[in-house]
Amino acid sequence: MTDAHPLLKDLTEQLLKEVMQHVLEVSVEQYQSVCNSILKYAGSSNTNTYSSELIDAYKNYLENRVSNGEVCKEYRRFQFRVLHMLSSLAETGTVDFSRIVYRVKKYPVSTEITDLVEKILGSYPISDATKSDLRAPTRHFLWYASEQGKDPEHIDDVTVMKFLIEEIPVSNSGSTGRTLRCIKYSTEYLKSHGNQCLHRDYRLLKLKNDHRRMIPAYTEDEIFDIADAANNDDMLSKRDLAIILLAYCTGLRGCDIVRIRLTDIDWQNHKLALVQSKNHQPLSVELNGSTMNALADYILDWRPECNDLEVFITVKAPYKKLSKGFGSMIDKYCGKAGVEKISFRGFHSIRRAFETIMVSRGVPIEIASQMMGHKSIVEDKPYITHNKSQIAFVAFDFTDVPITTGFYAKHKDSASCNTKGGT
Repeated sequence: MTDAHPLLKDLTEQLLKEVMQHVLEVSVEQYQSVCNSILKYAGSSNTNTYSSELIDAYKNYLENRVSNGEVCKEYRRFQFRVLHMLSSLAETGTVDFSRIVYRVKKYPVSTEITDLVEKILGSYPISDATKSDLRAPTRHFLWYASEQGKDPEHIDDVTVMKFLIEEIPVSNSGSTGRTLRCIKYSTEYLKSHGNQCLHRDYRLLKLKNDHRRMIPAYTEDEIFDIADAANNDDMLSKRDLAIILLAYCTGLRGCDIVRIRLTDIDWQNHKLALVQSKNHQPLSVELNGSTMNALADYILDWRPECNDLEVFITVKAPYKKLSKGFGSMIDKYCGKAGVEKISFRGFHSIRRAFETIMVSRGVPIEIASQMMGHKSIVEDKPYITHNKSQIAFVAFDFTDVPITTGFYAKHKDSASCNTKGGT
């Protein structure tokens, strides 16, 4: 054992550092949650040091929570794995990963480089979700530089360009946009912290955009069918129905819906107020009767007690706020409703349908843009789906266009007959 009574907080921090070297970032949050639970339990037991007796007591505490229905068996199993890893670290000085099969990081780096990645991302005003997206490509860049024999202080422009031209197209072409962003962040940070080998301004890098896809929105009938498929008497269906109707009624993004808190809803005035996660702008939206009823039904009769104040929470114990989007959810109900699966059409297409239907009913684009929470109407272009009935208005015949030469002039009489005949 490396220390007879190591401090529990130091031990959990060391465990998380080891975990970050072996598993994906999305899993690190789960480990962090378990470590926090262990620390909280230890605090309630008036101890701050590791001991086998504490671990045994915490296991008994978990068993009692499972018996009372507070946590599910899968969550207990995961916590037991973390406890085993924590014990191996405390007693041998190394973490035992042998009992767990995890996806190993593709680009393993040293602890110093891992800390540098956090410093780089932490120096910019970006959200935790964005940091999670950018960690892997930032680590990839620094790993590649080390493979080229370059430490952070000596990374040069040649290394950067070789990474972009030779490495990325082969290993990670699907994340080019994020990679360019990481290059901008990393090079600026390194230049401001002692690197004198970088001379180019990589802030000017810009990914050439492909043609914009016209992704069709859901029709009203399709959304009604999807909502009907979710209209069942169980906790999951009631929650999902409220989410679907809320998205269709307001056009809110999925990332904003998961963050809605109980206090954000103004029941008397049928309104919802929030700050958008994408542009950090405040937004107030109206709620119709169907959406209000679905929300009230879920919150009052189906939503389990939970310490989190977010409206939408998990359906399995331990109950907590949702942490992911609704892509699989909408696919499930589309399948049940018989709604055609179209490439790239997912939950966000409900937001697209919201604006498309508004505009098709004569709502001015400026008003629709404000209701969508956009800063500029330029942002509305991808949301206005091709509408055949509107395009038909621009079709016209050649009655008022004089034709004096060419094929149609020679056959004017026959053309006139066809026009009169309605064909």
